[in-house]
Amino acid sequence: MTLDGDVDFWPDSVRLLLDRMKKNKKVAAVCGRIHPIGDGPMIWYQQFEYAVGHWLQKATEHVFGCVLCCPGCFSLFRGSALMDDNVMKMYTTEPTEAIHYIQYEQGEDRWLCTLLLQQGYKIEYCAGADALTFAPETFHDFYIQRRRWSPSTLANIIDLIGSWRITVKMNDNMSVPFMMYQFVLLASSIIAPGTVVYMIAGSYSAVLGIDLWKSYLLSVVPVFLYVLLCLKAKTETQINVAAILSSVYAIVMLLVTVGTIINLATSSIYSPTVLFLVCVAVIFVVAGLLHPNEIFCLTNGILTTSLSHLLLSSSLSSSCATSM
Repeated sequence: MTLDGDVDFWPDSVRLLLDRMKKNKKVAAVCGRIHPIGDGPMIWYQQFEYAVGHWLQKATEHVFGCVLCCPGCFSLFRGSALMDDNVMKMYTTEPTEAIHYIQYEQGEDRWLCTLLLQQGYKIEYCAGADALTFAPETFHDFYIQRRRWSPSTLANIIDLIGSWRITVKMNDNMSVPFMMYQFVLLASSIIAPGTVVYMIAGSYSAVLGIDLWKSYLLSVVPVFLYVLLCLKAKTETQINVAAILSSVYAIVMLLVTVGTIINLATSSIYSPTVLFLVCVAVIFVVAGLLHPNEIFCLTNGILTTSLSHLLLSSSLSSSCATSM
């Protein structure tokens, strides 16, 4: 059983995880439903984020193939699977290359799960096994956490997709369509920043009346400069600048919201933008209705969107105070 020091859970949650293990000897790990707790808008956002992630992504992975990551804060692992030579020996390998430090040491739970999946074991998700964990309440802590998680996630998915032939052959629960699904998610993650920059540029043009090419330049330059900063500056400097940029982009995203509304008002109901936003809204609402005890998480998502400028401004103050 893996736990974080600040996690709280109930005996029934552990019993549900054990039941999953008893039903299938090939199940090497089971994770439960993690609920972030704490105070402040940053917690509200994470409650929404965790809810959508568990309702949609974890559940889809469980049904369609295998869960890719059992969080170390509350998961159950089978000892015999962990002691498999091809799992534990590889897991304890010392990193020698740059990619190793990202994959091995920034997301140890995901790396362990990748090895289990490649060895043919099944990993499941149990929605009824609830656990509470204290999540980051300040931008500083949140940024550091996600700065570890994001590269590790990408590195492990690339590793899994790169070995798809062997993994599909070894693991009966992971099919070619499932690996294609993961590839689509990976591609979406890679193009997502570009999509956001494109939306920002369009909003500059629609709301402020700036020339389209100047809008693109105004959108791309800050991102490019921050990338250069990350290559040269220390971690604390990166975090402080990220907090400042986040406060600025909170205002920018208000422009994006206005620009999106303008586009919706001037577009046909059958346009791709309108259909996409309606479909996303319907998916979230239906998922919330299927989880009535957690439907308040959707409200948290709306609140944190409308209060994003306040959230990021307070986070900036907390970040600067922490660095000082």
